[in-house]
Amino acid sequence: MSASLACIGGTAAYDLLRDGALVADRLGPQHTPFGDSQPIYLCKSRFGQQFLFLSRHGETGYDLAPSFVNYRANLYALKDLGVRSVISWSETKALCHNYKVGEYVIVHDLVDETHQRAHTFFENQGLGAVRQWPVFCPSLRRALATTLGEERCAFSDHGVYVCVEGPRRETPAEARKYAMCGGELLGMTLAPEAFLARELQLCYSSICYVAHYAETGSDYTPFEGGRVLEEAITAQRARTAVERLPRILERLGHVVSDTPSLCHCETSMQQYIDSGQLAWDWRTWFEDQPSERDIGTALP
Repeated sequence: MSASLACIGGTAAYDLLRDGALVADRLGPQHTPFGDSQPIYLCKSRFGQQFLFLSRHGETGYDLAPSFVNYRANLYALKDLGVRSVISWSETKALCHNYKVGEYVIVHDLVDETHQRAHTFFENQGLGAVRQWPVFCPSLRRALATTLGEERCAFSDHGVYVCVEGPRRETPAEARKYAMCGGELLGMTLAPEAFLARELQLCYSSICYVAHYAETGSDYTPFEGGRVLEEAITAQRARTAVERLPRILERLGHVVSDTPSLCHCETSMQQYIDSGQLAWDWRTWFEDQPSERDIGTALP
């Protein structure tokens, strides 16, 4: 197996697996020091490359809410299988009408509003003080922009993503607060995933699609271009965004290999390696790490 690129799929990823939209072999869940990952698939693209695919919320349906995803196990498993670059696909809500429903967004910054998730691989240790800029890998962001352009997709190349705990929906006052603080998109999955990827020295970026607008406290249907945006239209646009993702992922694997490196993601933990606190072999960092099950945490 030679797949250095992986995609972590969000809402409706299980539909692609169930409907055979991805040509893939099931590798299954992977055991890690942090528990078992979600099942992983080895996919083949029309360009000849291979990539791994993991459905964050389940294989056959929305079985696991974002608060209970084992982010550490998922990322560890991908790294252990030889992955160097991870693309996260996430459904989002727009906090303003600068984004259209169905539009893709390559987010560039992140606000973490979660509070009950395992946010580091290095619990109870003096490690993990890693700079979070750029938040998302610039090499992958460029590759995503190139890919979406070649696929003729409507997209924005910037957006501030606010990650909330969930699984409940936001209140109107919360939506206004996030917008006032500079948030533009609202979701539940990029934190702590982005930060954990940095600790594993993985390149990580996200492609979001706008499925709805955030809660306004009104029963009125949103407007777009001066006309009412009916629910059937928003639902169809979201479905189309999901249906195009297999082609985007296939082309992305080809584009990534031709994109020059613009990042230092693979050396993000170098300060700890140089000081002798971590060994060169990343697997040794977690040899004595108790699993989620062993320590009885709530995360599965």
